[in-house]
Order: sequence, then C-alpha cells, then structure tokens
Amino acid sequence: MMKAEQKPGTDHIHILVVDDDDAIRQLVQRGTQESGYAHSGAASGEDALEKLKTLPVDVVITDIVMPGMTGIELTRIIRETYDADVIVMTGFAENYTYEKIIETGASDFIQKPFHLRELMIRLKRVLRERALFSAKDAAVAQLKKSLSGTVQVIVAMVEKRDPYTAGHQQRVAQLACAIAKEMNLADDIVEGIGMAGIIHDLGKIAIPAEILSKPTPLTDEEFSLIKLHPRAGYDILKDIEFPWPVAQIAFQHHERMDGSGYPQGLKGDEILLEAGIMAVADTVEAMASHRPYRPALGLDAALEEIKKGKGTLYDAKVVDACVRLFSENRFQFDTGVKDPP
Repeated sequence: MMKAEQKPGTDHIHILVVDDDDAIRQLVQRGTQESGYAHSGAASGEDALEKLKTLPVDVVITDIVMPGMTGIELTRIIRETYDADVIVMTGFAENYTYEKIIETGASDFIQKPFHLRELMIRLKRVLRERALFSAKDAAVAQLKKSLSGTVQVIVAMVEKRDPYTAGHQQRVAQLACAIAKEMNLADDIVEGIGMAGIIHDLGKIAIPAEILSKPTPLTDEEFSLIKLHPRAGYDILKDIEFPWPVAQIAFQHHERMDGSGYPQGLKGDEILLEAGIMAVADTVEAMASHRPYRPALGLDAALEEIKKGKGTLYDAKVVDACVRLFSENRFQFDTGVKDPP
C-alpha cells in the first residue's frame, strides 16, 4: 500500500484500528492513511493494549465483538489508563445502545456496515474536539502558572507587613490540602484549596498593624475590626479570575455551621465545603501555634476544640478527616514555615 501524502496538521496524529476481521481493519487503516494520519492495526484487544504501551496513540477505533477481550472492556481500560479517545464500531447494534457505549468512555459509535467516508468524518470530529480540549488544558495550565505568581507576590506583601499572618496562612494551606485529600476530593479541588489557603487572611492587610501584633488580648472594638478581614479579602480577590472559588473561600472561612460565624452568619449548606475545610484547618493551626498575645495552646487542645464543635460549629466530615490525620500520625506542619520569634 502506497503511503499517502501527509496533510498539514496531521503528521503528529496516530490512529490504532482494532478488529479481528482483517478486511475491515485494512479498510479503516486505508481510510486513516488517505486522510493523512499515521496508523497501526491490532487483531484483538490484548494486542491493542500491547501496542498502546509503546505507541503515542490519539484515537483507537475498535470493534466490540472480538475473541478474548471485547471492545467495551478495551474502551474502559483505555479511558482509565491512556490519553486516547475511542470510536466504537459494531455489527451488533441491537445489543449495544449508543448511551451504553458512550457510558463506557467512548467518544463516538458507528454501526457496521458503514461508509468509510462517514467514519472518517466522525474521526475528524473527535480529533477536532480533542485538539480543543488540549488547547483549553494548556490555557488553564498557563493561567494557573500566572495566578501562582500573583499569589506569591501577595504572600510576600503580607509577610513583609505581618510575618505572623504569612506563616499562619502557609501552614493552614498545608493542613487544608491534607484534609481535602483525606476526604478523597478531586485533585483540582485540592489545588484550589491550597491556593485559597495561602491567601485566606489577605484581608488582614486592611487591619492596623498594631492590632495584628498587639501582645495583649484584643478589646471588643479591636476584635470588631479583625472581624472585617474576610470581607476585605473578598473585595480584593473577587475580581481575579481564579478557576476556583478562592474569593468566596476567603469570605467564608470564619462562618460556622450553626450560623454563629462571621461576617455573613451563613449556616450549613450555605457554606462552601472548601470554606468548611479552611475553617477547621484555620482553627487547629491558630490554637496550636504561638500568637503575639499568647503562647501556643497546643495540638491536643486544638483537636479537642474541633471535636467539641463537630456538627455545630464545624462540618462533621471535615473534623473526622482532620482528627484521623493527626491521630494516625499522617500529618505534621512543615517546620520550615515558621513565625518570627
């Protein structure tokens, strides 16, 4: 078979065709070749998986009914293990609904017998959507990189004005991320919690420095000023287009499940889960660490405090996750993040 002329934009695309019927496999491979794509063939699901170990495949076009592994099983494994889309083809459409096949992770489905031109049109659509998602992922990655730089500038600004707040924020971020992972939250959510954690007290830059570093307990009037910092932080962060609800997390991290928190008096489900995680991490770190106006109360006292408020002040699932981390010795604060003496 003569090699087709490479078409612009297709030289990096590889298609794997899987079918135990040699004639159909060769037909589909001819179509991919004529469309300008690199291609390989496999006569079984097992053979396909061996090829996927070494080939940078973009799309797998597979039959369903084959000896050994079915195309449905193959599709599930590919979607769980490899960065490849799958188009499923079958001559037994009455046994496999479109919805059932898409639920396995396939990107499209075509019934045999089919026109090669129609299959190639579907392939091009899948590749086009794949390229769009890839471009979106690249843009999000660049945005996160830019935001990370912005956040580091903010942290440096806070640290210069109030080193106690900066050290506290970093430790809270560590614990909040550990709690989120313990709760099996998605990696993207954990990432957002980490970003929010290191700037959750940003609003304290609006509080007079002499109040933040006061070596004696605060008066009621001074504490009323401190209670303004979640809103101040929200006002600073709300116009920054984070891919996570960072501004709202900062706004809500002093809210409590029974409505006794501030500044909005939110209750229960009105409070973001991320903010509930931040509330627990914030409380534990604040009690366990030294403050200008008091020595550290200790980790045991901090854990007793959140257990006492479990379900009333703090989200019960968050408290359970936090307590497990410490009781099983699976978390400790980074000793490299310190407040000044």
